[in-house]
Amino acid sequence: MLQIPIRRVATLFLVAAMAALLAPALVLAHAELETATPADKSTVTEPVAEVSGIYSEAMAPDGSSLIVKDAGGATVAEGTVDPEDDTRMVATPSAPLTNGTYTVESTAIAADGHAERATWTFTVAVVATPEPTPTAATAAPSAAPTPTPVSATPVPSVAPTLVPSDDGSSTGTGSDALLPIVVALIILGAGAAYLLSRRNRPPEPPEAPGPPESPDPT
Repeated sequence: MLQIPIRRVATLFLVAAMAALLAPALVLAHAELETATPADKSTVTEPVAEVSGIYSEAMAPDGSSLIVKDAGGATVAEGTVDPEDDTRMVATPSAPLTNGTYTVESTAIAADGHAERATWTFTVAVVATPEPTPTAATAAPSAAPTPTPVSATPVPSVAPTLVPSDDGSSTGTGSDALLPIVVALIILGAGAAYLLSRRNRPPEPPEAPGPPESPDPT
């Protein structure tokens, strides 16, 4: 008869002890960060268009925040609880984050009002893409060459060429052939002028007869 109450008391004591241990955990629920994107201390090689975190508990939109700051401490993005998932917070910058180191400050307010804060960092290092080298087909056409002015070159006069005759002697050009004709005409003209002057000269008077010759005494 006494064994049954003792067992019941022991069972009730064990249940009460377990309830005492589990009660603080149920009352003090924390929305702890489980997954960060980009990950803590990671290096991203592409521009970052969104920063987010997933938490262990549902969060209240009022008071929960996700703030992204650059290396100088300036805020570049700010967000809160995702309307479609109350265990996720997201911040979207106005422009994708480029090269640099960024710090994310998270404040998660659980359903019971408990605040849980977390911080992580990441680096953006976008590798510059080299510009393609233009090929011969795509290269821009070169400027047309400027024509070089050509100066007029005086044409050298050609000296008369002596043409050999049949007997091997050299003959002159047409001007050399005219020279003897001109000389001959000059001579003929001079002779004709002389004859004309002789014809137009008055005749000379006859000579007076001389004294008769004496007879030879012999």
